[in-house]
Amino acid sequence: MFSKKLMTVLLSGSALTAAWIFRQPLTASLHWFSDPEAVTVSIRGYGLWGPAVLSMLFILQTFLAFIPGQGLMVASGYIYGFSGGILITWISLVLGGQMAFWLARRYGRPFAEKWISPEILNRWDKSAAGQGVPFYIVTLVMPFFPNDAMCYVAGLGNMTHRRFLVANTLGRGIASLLTVVVGAFSEKIPGLVWIAVIGFVFLGIFGWIAARRFANSQG
Repeated sequence: MFSKKLMTVLLSGSALTAAWIFRQPLTASLHWFSDPEAVTVSIRGYGLWGPAVLSMLFILQTFLAFIPGQGLMVASGYIYGFSGGILITWISLVLGGQMAFWLARRYGRPFAEKWISPEILNRWDKSAAGQGVPFYIVTLVMPFFPNDAMCYVAGLGNMTHRRFLVANTLGRGIASLLTVVVGAFSEKIPGLVWIAVIGFVFLGIFGWIAARRFANSQG
C-alpha cells in the first residue's frame, strides 16, 4: 500500500514539474494539434521516423485528452495511405489501450482518476458492470462514447486481460478502418469513402442515443 502511494506521489510530482518546465511547448502543441495541415507537414518532416512519431502520439492520446485521436487517424490515412495508415493506427491504438488497461488494473482508481474524470469513471463503471466483449467493442467504436476512458473502466473491472485484448483489437480495428479510409481517399472521394462517412454519421447518431441510454439507466 505504501509503495502504491509513493508511486502515485512521485508520478504526480513528476507530471506537475514537467508541465511547468515545458509549459510553453505544451501551449504551442495545443495550437499545433488544432491545425491538421500543420500536423501533416510536421509528421512528413520526420521522414522515416514519421510512423514512430505518429504511433507515439496515438499512444499518448489514450492518456492526454487534448490530443485529437480521430484527427490523427484521418491524418494517418492521408500521409501513409490506406494500408500504412491502418497498420500504424490500429497497432498504436491497441497498444495504448492495453497500457491504460494494465496500468488501471495495476495501480487502481487513484491512477485512473489522474487521466479520466471521476464522474466519467463512476458513470461508466456502473454501465459496464457485468458486460462482456461485445459491449466494449461497441464503446471503442462508437462516437460519443468515452472510447479511451473505457480502457480504464475495463482495467478497474473484472474483465480479463485476454478478453479485453479481443475487444480492444476488434473495436479499434473497426474504428481505424472507418476513419483512416477518409484520409487515405480524401482527394479521390470514391464511393467507399462516402460509404464510410455515411456509416460513421449513423454510428455517431446511434452512439449518441446508446450513450445517453446507458448513462441515464445508471443515473
